[in-house]
This record gives sequence, C-alpha cells and structure tokens, in this order.
Amino acid sequence: MDTHNLIVIGKIINTHGIKGWVSIESYSYPKENIKNYNTVLYLNESVKKFEIINFKMMPKKIIINIKNFESISQAEKIVGQDIYIEKCDIPILNNNEYYWKDLEGLDVITSKNRYLGKVDFIFNNGANDVLVLKDNESHNYIALVKEYVNIIPNEKIIVKDEYI
Repeated sequence: MDTHNLIVIGKIINTHGIKGWVSIESYSYPKENIKNYNTVLYLNESVKKFEIINFKMMPKKIIINIKNFESISQAEKIVGQDIYIEKCDIPILNNNEYYWKDLEGLDVITSKNRYLGKVDFIFNNGANDVLVLKDNESHNYIALVKEYVNIIPNEKIIVKDEYI
C-alpha cells in the first residue's frame, strides 16, 4: 500500500487501562464514524491494518480496543501514532461540501481582492469550522460561514469584505 494514498483520520492519544485499550482523537464527522473505516497505522516504515473490535464514546474521550492488542505494553507502542484510511475510502461529498484537506493551502482573499493569507489548518469551535490563515508569521481566524465565505475548489477562498 502506497502511503501517498493515505489520509489521517485520527490519532492515538494514550493508553486506557491495562487490557490494551487506547484513547483516540477522531477527525471524522461525526467522531464515531472512525469505527466504520478500514483503518491503518504506519509503523516501522510499513502500513499495518488494524481492526477496531470495540468502541466507546466517553464524556471527554473515545476509547477503542484493537484486535490482538491485549495489554498495556502493546498499546504503549502505538501511542502518538496517526490513524489513517485510504483516500478511496472517503465518501464522495455533495456540492458545496469540502474536506478540510482540500481547503488547506488555498489562498484567501476578500471580495475587494485584499490578500488575507493561506489556510494553514482548520478546527471546529463547536459552532462552526474556523479557517486559520497564515500570512508571514501571523495567524488570523475566519469562521467558515457559508453566507460570507465563497470557496472556489482547488483555487481560492473569497471572504466578503463586510465580514472582516
């Protein structure tokens, strides 16, 4: 399997208990969808498939049990690792829907053609997605609100001037 065809869908954050469970951060939406994918880890310069055999949503975290991981010592070896899926496994989106990975790196300008920066990364603040723009060494934040932000796929993002 070629690592260029992999997309990060989560991260193993810590161990949970002594029976091989780990806590994870899921980048899928909704977060529990991570259990529906064929997940892999990139370990020792090779891609290893792993199967989530048990999944629990806790109040502040998600914990999973991975097939053949039965002890804390096994789980400790994968803490900090990204969880991947193959690009071909991501669902096709409807019109005007985008994956974060497709927006990262795009230039952002205002409707009056003023350059604001490049999308460095995106996060969700609970109310909506937020674009983090980098221009030189400074960062600016723009809420991704459809009424004010126009995305031109694979090209740029235009923000209405009155929104700034």
